[in-house]
Amino acid sequence: TPLRDQARILKDPVLLAHIGLSVAVFTAMFTAYTYLADILERLAGVAPAQVGWWLMGFGAVGLIGNALGGKAVDRHPLRATLAFTLLLGLGTLASMPLAATLGGLLPALAAWSIANTALYPICQVRVMQAAPQAQALAGTLNVSAANAGIALGAALGGLAIPRWGLDSVGYAAAAVALLAALMIAPIARLRPARPA
Repeated sequence: TPLRDQARILKDPVLLAHIGLSVAVFTAMFTAYTYLADILERLAGVAPAQVGWWLMGFGAVGLIGNALGGKAVDRHPLRATLAFTLLLGLGTLASMPLAATLGGLLPALAAWSIANTALYPICQVRVMQAAPQAQALAGTLNVSAANAGIALGAALGGLAIPRWGLDSVGYAAAAVALLAALMIAPIARLRPARPA
């Protein structure tokens, strides 16, 4: 049956590795992003009434990432994932010590925003391209992977804050981004499972 044919992708080590990579990338994305409003208010000193505008600006700058990510993933999905995951790590890492200075915070937040938004289409296209024979199912699996990463990232940030302070979410996000980046070279060497 067509459903059984599509379900065979669940035995493909390449697809499973790409799904695992999406979990790691989204964990990195949401370890700090979940707490961005608090970061802006408590570390950067943004007035509570202005936080919404800052978040809107973060999203608007992210549109650049959406365009760049869409172009980059068409050329080479894993390289695009690597580049924007490293940029995400750099942006979250730099945002914490630079939070108190507007001149330092704005470029760090811009890098973070561009990478964060670029990784949505990059992960979706990357996973779908890993299973060309069942792209709809692969896309659905990527959404599930993203949701798992969102939950893991929020939980990781929630564990870090009481132990090491609010700024620790930026460092934790950067560490997870580095781990995700380190997954890419082994994934690039994998070969798809042969059809039965």
